[in-house]
Amino acid sequence: MQYKIILVLLLTGVISSCSSLNFWSNESDEDLTTPAKLLPFTGDYSIDIAWKKSFKGSDDLGAFKPAFYSGQIIVADSSGDIISINPETGMINWQKALGRNLAAGVAAGFGRLVVSDVDGFVISLDMESQEILWEQNIGGEVLARAIVDAALVVVKNSVGELVALDAMTGEKKWTFRSQLPALTVRGTGEPIIKDGIVFSTFDNGRLGAFQLNTGFFLWDGPISFVSGSSELENLLDADSSPVAFNQLIFAVNYQGNLTAFDTAQKRPVWNAKASSFHSPVVGNGMIMVIQDNGSILSFSSGNLQPSWTSEEYLFRELSNGVLLNNTMMVGDLEGYLHVMNPLTGKTVGRKKVSRNPIKSIVTFGDLAYIVDQDSNLVAISL
Repeated sequence: MQYKIILVLLLTGVISSCSSLNFWSNESDEDLTTPAKLLPFTGDYSIDIAWKKSFKGSDDLGAFKPAFYSGQIIVADSSGDIISINPETGMINWQKALGRNLAAGVAAGFGRLVVSDVDGFVISLDMESQEILWEQNIGGEVLARAIVDAALVVVKNSVGELVALDAMTGEKKWTFRSQLPALTVRGTGEPIIKDGIVFSTFDNGRLGAFQLNTGFFLWDGPISFVSGSSELENLLDADSSPVAFNQLIFAVNYQGNLTAFDTAQKRPVWNAKASSFHSPVVGNGMIMVIQDNGSILSFSSGNLQPSWTSEEYLFRELSNGVLLNNTMMVGDLEGYLHVMNPLTGKTVGRKKVSRNPIKSIVTFGDLAYIVDQDSNLVAISL
């Protein structure tokens, strides 16, 4: 654990911003990590700002993504405020102050809201009354949103544990602890639930599958293998959520691979070299990976063959990507939102929507919602 703390301190502003980890550079090649200049583009996509809201605290890791439930957008900020907003107009419906520092955004489902604080407490609230139903300490800070199921709340903490809590009482129902490597990147990805199975990536660069109701371990597999000679070279964190597509589960890790796991065969069946802190973007017949250095890889979802590659946004500290209206959106360190054609990788729209780095983007209906480093929320339409 000491090694993890030292690494975080040494690389503050590098890893947490998901930029390229250029450990071995010297003064003569420092310009290799200079953010690429924005190039002219041809396209007719007009980006309109529907509304903006500002919240407290910061969102350096991009962990404070909003949730959508019962016609509302629910936002939590690091200061402990939870806010319900009309997603179309930006008008506030209600606001709840928890009076504690939160570590990740809010999850919503089945009449409940779930947040986590910096001391490792998972807190469940009633959606209608906003009253606290229960809270449970799970022994480590939660740096990603929980997953809310009808019977269970599933969370992953910073010490490599996947924990399922009773949705009604908060009682621990099952746990799984992965082998934590000596060095890890600060951050973690949300698990997903598909067909009664929980799929989760871990800091050791593996994907695991667990029976939702019991936590029974079903199978796991490597996203990539250790191949370096030093701990830094063998840093293989998987800090993003896996993505389900038909019978496949796609997962990507840092300094590793984009790997497809077949859920029927219970093993990896395809991979390609990639290095990313963001979940793959799957849709429009494509699978796209936004790499840590700002380049973007793409593959056909039909045959998994390579398609286009873009280096237009090298070292611009890109956010996650999302699909909206047959385009892919991604944000950068200067607050620009870039709109790309997912079939060609060409930029077809661009607008500066914030004065701060964009940390995360989510979509709901016809709008995209952008969260920047200073916890500003911007609703966007095309």
